Amino acid sequence: MSWKTLLTEDLKEWLLVGEPWVVYRTLTDLIDMDETDKAVVTAKMAISEHSAIKKIFKGLNKDGYWGKPKDIHTWWPKKDTTFWILPMLADFGFTVDDKRIARACEYVFSTQLQSGGFGWDPPTKPSDCHSAIIIESLAKLGLLQDSRLQRAYEWLIRRQRLDGGFWCKDTGQIGGSREKEPSCAMATMFVLGAIAQNPKLQNSEIAKKGVDFLFECWKNRGKIKYAGHDSQIETGWEKLKYPFTDYKILKFLDALSQFEYAKRRLRESEMVNLLLSKRNENGRFTPESIHKVWSDFDFGQKEKPSRWVTLLALRVVKRILF
Repeated sequence: MSWKTLLTEDLKEWLLVGEPWVVYRTLTDLIDMDETDKAVVTAKMAISEHSAIKKIFKGLNKDGYWGKPKDIHTWWPKKDTTFWILPMLADFGFTVDDKRIARACEYVFSTQLQSGGFGWDPPTKPSDCHSAIIIESLAKLGLLQDSRLQRAYEWLIRRQRLDGGFWCKDTGQIGGSREKEPSCAMATMFVLGAIAQNPKLQNSEIAKKGVDFLFECWKNRGKIKYAGHDSQIETGWEKLKYPFTDYKILKFLDALSQFEYAKRRLRESEMVNLLLSKRNENGRFTPESIHKVWSDFDFGQKEKPSRWVTLLALRVVKRILF
């Protein structure tokens, strides 16, 4: 199958009349236009002016957080939670060039633990999945060279387990009482998402072992219960969902498709066809699992195709097939 046959003129036109973050990512990630192109610059500038984005920034505290200070430690995806807003804004194209984003990132760094990781409930204890989501976001936002983020990466990669995966349980670490149990597939997926943003780690043995582990999860789907509340490839895993808060096919493929080491196996697997089977007759994708708090955005409803979810799906397929 050729990637170019998937992005029809009709589909391209539909994406390019969408929200400015969809237009921006379509131009740069699907059409491969340069960041300096006038159309790209115009689309990126328009993102901040969109009413839904203005509404989000109205909730930004002067100290750099959304909601309450403790919300950076909150896993559950509330709309006004720093933990989920920053990843979404990073995906939309924001960076620390925006002073509001820079302020928010400084707040996040102020919560970094001595180990280098980031804590969740209780906030004094770092975890692989929680830290990985924050690390990935900070890297996308333009802070990859920041020494504090490098320290976070160093902590994260030290957490890799015997089977190549990751797991938040300290007892599961090498030398722990549960070291031989299967890792947490969800945590590993998020860690690979973070590693994918770091060129120094993309082709590392750490990355390759993590990729191998996730392919084992796919191979053993329905046979092995992996650690974590949301790590089994069974009913619901195949549902399209954004933000990337769960162990679902779109985030799974988004993480894996960023590694050259994984692409050949992805082309040979059934996963791409499973994803493509969700297109409608116009090549568009509709969200299948949602958080209602994001109903202001087209990925927060299940009634009609979403330009954003369609873009994400096509980007994944392009990486794999192109």
